[in-house]
Amino acid sequence: MDLKWLEDFIALARERSFSRAAEQRHVTQPQFSRRIRALELWVGADLVNRAGMPLALTAAGEELLPVARRAVVSLTDTRARIRHAQGGLDWVTLATGRTLSRTAVPGWLARVKPIAGDFRLRLLTGSIAEGATLLEQGGADFLLSFTHPRLPLMLDEQRFEAVTFGTDELVAVSAPRADGKPRHALPGTAKKPVPVLGYATALALSQILQDGLSRSPRELHLHVVTESDFAESLHEQALQGVGVAWLPRGLVGNDLRDGRLVQADGRQPPVRFEIRLYRPRQPRNEQVQRIWAASLAT
Repeated sequence: MDLKWLEDFIALARERSFSRAAEQRHVTQPQFSRRIRALELWVGADLVNRAGMPLALTAAGEELLPVARRAVVSLTDTRARIRHAQGGLDWVTLATGRTLSRTAVPGWLARVKPIAGDFRLRLLTGSIAEGATLLEQGGADFLLSFTHPRLPLMLDEQRFEAVTFGTDELVAVSAPRADGKPRHALPGTAKKPVPVLGYATALALSQILQDGLSRSPRELHLHVVTESDFAESLHEQALQGVGVAWLPRGLVGNDLRDGRLVQADGRQPPVRFEIRLYRPRQPRNEQVQRIWAASLAT
């Protein structure tokens, strides 16, 4: 359960209108409605009677409202006291994916800290959708994400802005044979398809890869032998010679340079994509603003 859900519910109880409450909470009405529904699912009961106008709370909603008000006040005050006791030291929270936490975050920190000064970073990894939700609900100061036409984030441009952080590309790689050629070479044949280490369909990298493969200049004969939601797992299996994997160059660059992996086919074009850093247009403190300014400068 997210504290923002309780704050949303309190606003709805006061305004008795989804549209007015959403405007007050600076979110779109569909997003606001989803958050109220998420709270109802957590509670296990409808909190609002949506049939009448103006809206009315159900018996469960009336019971929850005073508890929600006390909880928000208590948690907000407690957080303020804890932060004050820590001497003003605060965590900067970055939401990102597990792969980007390894391939992009270290370089970002190395470039930003000399300009913005040292800071404590809390790294939250998950899906792009989870990261966007954290950003929308104030649970993250920044979101670092893959960006591709197949991956619309649907963030409100009036509330959030982005900068292109860098680019990367998915490269088809295989363990080498003794002669240096790929153990598993593209494009394969109908009788002997190439074993592939694939991404779980819910992953952003899966969407990017499928778009790239749909634009392949020739027919590929592939047979998925492993599917994972963790790129590093596919990386390890590629090193062991299990099959071909399309992996970010940022993840396999050293392996390609040192010969532990080779490209599965030099004729197969890589699948390129951007990496963007998102943040609220109104940062919560000066430290977050300095980090953003440093990100723009690098």
